[in-house]
Amino acid sequence: MSSLLLLNVLDVARSFGETPSKAVAREIANWLIEAYAKKGGGGFNYNPAINTLFDLFRGAIDRDAAVLHCMTRGNPKGRSQNVQAIKTVAPYAAENISTCYRIDFSAVALGRVKDQTVYAAIKAPMVRVVHDEAFVVLPGFRMSYRPNQAQIDLACSIALANLARDDFAGADFEYLSAGPGVSGQREFQAVRGRDRTVYDRDQLDLMMHEYVRGVAIALEEGIERRAPNLRGYRIIDPREPDLFA
Repeated sequence: MSSLLLLNVLDVARSFGETPSKAVAREIANWLIEAYAKKGGGGFNYNPAINTLFDLFRGAIDRDAAVLHCMTRGNPKGRSQNVQAIKTVAPYAAENISTCYRIDFSAVALGRVKDQTVYAAIKAPMVRVVHDEAFVVLPGFRMSYRPNQAQIDLACSIALANLARDDFAGADFEYLSAGPGVSGQREFQAVRGRDRTVYDRDQLDLMMHEYVRGVAIALEEGIERRAPNLRGYRIIDPREPDLFA
């Protein structure tokens, strides 16, 4: 089971329910307790597939090379799912070759509960630039749930607020959905912020304040306080500059 002090940004967004802008700490805590904290982890992640996106979008590898990478990396339990995810995204990448700038997986500090920091894990592998447009790319590959559009907007807004800096301060977000469609099968969709709602920093500050309060309530009500495993993440305080240094 993962730590409540480090949830994937998409899980952070899911905890806000169907209408994120109206969620309060008690509702967030209820979700954390009911839908997340009582369940075990999935046993694997999509890091192998995510890690191929940088080279796929810059044309350095083709679909077959990406598939081979996914077949030979990560937890064997998740290799077939990683392969299916990258097969779903690869045609779009081939049609949108870009100049890409790699981003490390990031753990963004959202606030503190007593003496511990609450983080959101953002697995956005790159900023890609094509036709003078820049996009912070956030993949959504899990098959275990289908986030609604408002939850996608919130997750991507958090990523954008923390990763779109310096030369990329005007970047849009691009959510690469390769999870379940209406049919329940993997379907691809690219969602861009210009077509959606992008929350500004003031809105995010208020929402993350509610989220941290929700985490505090969940911990106070008996959810085990596990130390977050930050290995492999770059720690980001939103006040810190030089993301790409």
